[in-house]
Amino acid sequence: MPDRVALSIRQQQILSLLQTEGPQFIDQLATRFDVTTQTIRRDINDLCDRGDARRFHGGVDLPVEPRNLSVNARAALNSPAKQNIAAKVAAAIPSGSTVFMGIGSTVQFVAKALRDHDKLRVVTNNIDVALTLSDAPQIEVHLTGGLLRHNDRDVVGPDTLDYFEKFYASFAIVGAGALDPEKGILDFSYSEAQLTQKLMSNARLTFLTADSSKWSREASVRVARLGSVTHFFTDKLPEDGVAAQIFADAGTHVVICDGDIE
Repeated sequence: MPDRVALSIRQQQILSLLQTEGPQFIDQLATRFDVTTQTIRRDINDLCDRGDARRFHGGVDLPVEPRNLSVNARAALNSPAKQNIAAKVAAAIPSGSTVFMGIGSTVQFVAKALRDHDKLRVVTNNIDVALTLSDAPQIEVHLTGGLLRHNDRDVVGPDTLDYFEKFYASFAIVGAGALDPEKGILDFSYSEAQLTQKLMSNARLTFLTADSSKWSREASVRVARLGSVTHFFTDKLPEDGVAAQIFADAGTHVVICDGDIE
């Protein structure tokens, strides 16, 4: 199934279940959604053909190798939490700011929340961010050059890094492939990690945006320590309190995004 074809609501929900609850069994999914097992198998086949899931006997799981889901699949996962995060981030950015916007589906949600801002300068390698802001003429958008990643709808590489060097931003808005109290901010490729590091080093404040599912994901490339960001926007922190203590010790301002804008 081509990536440009939208996921059905049920397929989005199946992906969300895989992300938050782990492996799912076909019979249980059929009961949960009140459909036949044949219907669930068709959904699973589509997801597997896209590379967003993998089959096992009697069920489905996320891919074995740590990898990023397609940008459409990522946007479907935990979208209410991402919308709440985006609204809080947008409320914290004043008009007239220069803003770096990096890789990630949550960053794309932030772009939607920024469309009514006035006199922003946005520098991004994220094609969806640029397209989202293309109908906001009061926002100056700089789209970097670089190597196109079709699945992620962004560009990376030396040209991308060099372009960000031309600016110093008030805010860098970045995402993460995964989060870990010990290993810190993680991503799926060295090019992604390089890009996030570049944005962080050339901005006064770094806004890390990540929903709580990122604590249960795996990625292998280190980006930075958890406490290296100035602000962390999320829907909730892990209950064991370890991450909360790391952020507190580093002076990182944690913003819990529950949908209520003050």
